[in-house]
Amino acid sequence: MKRSLSVSRVVTHPSTLAVFSGLLGALIAFLLNLAAGGTTSQLLWIALIFAMLFSLSITAWQMYTQEQSGRQWMTMLQEMVFQTYFLTLLADKPEISQLAQHRLGQVLKPLTGEQQVSMLQFFSHNGLSATFIGDALQGSTGLVGADLQQIELPQIHLAHANLSRVNFREANLREANLSETTLYRADLSGANLSQASLTRADLRGVNLRGANLSGADLSESRMAMERAGRDASAVQVQVGARRYRALRADLSHALLSGAKLREADLAGADLGGANLQGADLSGATLTWAILDGADLRAAKVTEEQLQTVVSGKNVKREP
Repeated sequence: MKRSLSVSRVVTHPSTLAVFSGLLGALIAFLLNLAAGGTTSQLLWIALIFAMLFSLSITAWQMYTQEQSGRQWMTMLQEMVFQTYFLTLLADKPEISQLAQHRLGQVLKPLTGEQQVSMLQFFSHNGLSATFIGDALQGSTGLVGADLQQIELPQIHLAHANLSRVNFREANLREANLSETTLYRADLSGANLSQASLTRADLRGVNLRGANLSGADLSESRMAMERAGRDASAVQVQVGARRYRALRADLSHALLSGAKLREADLAGADLGGANLQGADLSGATLTWAILDGADLRAAKVTEEQLQTVVSGKNVKREP
């Protein structure tokens, strides 16, 4: 009985199944190559990529049907993703890459938050293009509070995801799609968000101090100050004769040159020392905002808007 159980586990182990799928792919490639007179190399790549994609599906199935340790099956999955990624690069066929992204998305979507973080770190540490993940993590709710400090994910697609309290400090999110994401109280200080899309994003209480947002689109984003209970990161805010604890978006010393902030809600936001040269602030709410030392040269902003800020000392404007 023990011998039979052992053999069964070996046969159904992801490694064994991956080998079988690889051999199947090689056999298909050989037959196709033989049928074509031994002159086609493209079919060989297609067959090998098919084998890797089949392995990905097997590993996902293993996740639900066998009691594997999280580290064991994640290592196997990441190895297969790595092989599939480079095979698609070698094949240099857009349709194959799209198929690979679709299959990978089917595997990544059901992962737990910890496993999704592990996969993102795997891509970052191995220099793999985040575009290969496609829209697999669009709308993800498993990344809340994740530590992704200094991660390299340019052009990542995380639209509609819940990224509340995520640590993106000094991360590379250049040209990322963060449209309609929830970044409530997320830490993006020093992050590279140049040319990123943050339209209609929830940025209440976000820390963007010193971040690079040049050319980014933050149109209709929400950064409005809100009351805070016993939150340790809250500041004391004076509104008229009253003072209360509040959470405010911190964009102090951020690079926002050429950024789109049309109709963004920046009520109470700290923009002290921020570079807003050429930024579009038409329709934006600046009530109670701090603009001390901000550079607004060539920015689209009216005097009426500036009259609503709580502090605007030494603001740089056109002569």
